Amino acid sequence: MRKTILILMPLLVVGLYANSKKVDPEKTTVVKTIGNTTTIEGTTVGKYSKPGAPIDMTYKSTKVDSNETADIKITLTTTAQSGELIVNMNLDDNLKLINDVDMNQSFNISQSSKSFNIDLKVRSEHEGLYYIRILTKVKTGQHPKLRSFAVPIMVGENPRPKTKAGVNFLKAKSGENISVSKAVETIEVIK
Repeated sequence: MRKTILILMPLLVVGLYANSKKVDPEKTTVVKTIGNTTTIEGTTVGKYSKPGAPIDMTYKSTKVDSNETADIKITLTTTAQSGELIVNMNLDDNLKLINDVDMNQSFNISQSSKSFNIDLKVRSEHEGLYYIRILTKVKTGQHPKLRSFAVPIMVGENPRPKTKAGVNFLKAKSGENISVSKAVETIEVIK
């Protein structure tokens, strides 16, 4: 019984901490319009982060019409002192990569290098709200630290999330659509 309490207590504390730091989705994205250009900016810096995953993301993308190229600037930052940052990206089905960027990248983390930039150019023939999904892995020791992100790409006058016939999308209590991302899970047996 005592071993069970010792194992479950840290999980309870982490769960209570995570629940107390909920992020309002309306405050995580800023839409700015200057002239005819609309940009979407967002960041996870200073917001709730996954405990133990020392990585944050900031992005900036342009809203475009169908068949126009959107510029996306992604900056990944880490508080890790050393190691390797591995980045795996994928695009929604109707989103096409225009520039020659490797969708699977890795960066060496050092005292002088803790911020990494990725510049993408994408295009879609169809109006809609699309996402670039990013799975990051920080290798600093024996166990990698994982965190996933999603960067919204707005195409058209009134972009809406893509839908499939007969499929019900899940929504959070706040009304925000829930997206499904790749994840990697490791299970360790504690003796």
